[in-house]
Amino acid sequence: MLAAVFRGAGRIELAELPDPVPGAGEVLLRVKACGICGSDVGAYKTGMYEPGIVIGHEIVAEVMEVGPEVEGWAPGDRVTVNGVIPCGRCSFCRHGRSSLCEEVLMPGVNVNGGMATHMKAPAKGLHRLPDSVDDHAGCLVDPLSNVLHGVRRSRFRPGDRALALGGGPIGLLTVQCLKLAGARAVYLSEPSPTRRRAGEFAGADAVFDPLAENLYLRIDELTGGEGVDFVFECAGVPATLREAPMLVRKGGQVVVLGICEEPVESDFMTVVLNEVEILGSYCGPEEYPAAITYLARGQVNAGAIISHVIPLEELVPKGFEALAAPAPEPVKVVVEMPAR
Repeated sequence: MLAAVFRGAGRIELAELPDPVPGAGEVLLRVKACGICGSDVGAYKTGMYEPGIVIGHEIVAEVMEVGPEVEGWAPGDRVTVNGVIPCGRCSFCRHGRSSLCEEVLMPGVNVNGGMATHMKAPAKGLHRLPDSVDDHAGCLVDPLSNVLHGVRRSRFRPGDRALALGGGPIGLLTVQCLKLAGARAVYLSEPSPTRRRAGEFAGADAVFDPLAENLYLRIDELTGGEGVDFVFECAGVPATLREAPMLVRKGGQVVVLGICEEPVESDFMTVVLNEVEILGSYCGPEEYPAAITYLARGQVNAGAIISHVIPLEELVPKGFEALAAPAPEPVKVVVEMPAR
């Protein structure tokens, strides 16, 4: 099989590897498409994945072969693979917190993933994709489940106002999910002109350039001085993490969806004096079925998110290098696998 193998910071190579063989409880998949996640780009920049891993966890595939002890799946079934496959046994799993599983399998992170022509996966991690979700849109199930998990964990209620910091796929999906959930208004802050345009397409009520506008004043103007009830931090960079507690109203909540690989200083005096809540949210394995339903019904606009579709052979120059640039032009890159 042809696979994208992580070799360290700034190094991803295409390599021919033996086709995987499914064991008990596993299936062999022919991968059709795989999205590049922001965490993949972070690993490309920093080297935080284990060298030798086949990357990719935003997967659309077809079942080729089922291993022993697999029921309910057959060759030809069209599926996505959960980016978080919990053990089901640890304390967190037993208490309904599967995203915190102590023995989690994460395709493309700690086991080989789907940026390849073939992969094997535990059958318990599969979700069936309806025909109404095409191969490209199916790559959004994982990031959409992340956002749904964060919204579900937050105190958000219909009629609230929110600000999303960062107009990448997570930020754009956050805008759409909050609008679907009945937000009074959702604003987006993003320095990239390309991603600001995507934010308008995604339905943001106002889009700000944080490099050219004073966010505090703009929010004050738009809300009549009431401020936003929620700030969803979707960029995972120190600047937005530092700003978030100061941009939410008194008694508001900051929901951190972005993953930042470096320590961040924060103004905890503001957090205390304004009684601001800060909530972390990680992955969304339990939200996969809901994410698939939203996409199947057309309630999430995939066209506002997916900006580039490239073949696997162009993964590095047109995918990772483009997304890792200081001012990335792509918003979401989906990689198509060659037929094998």
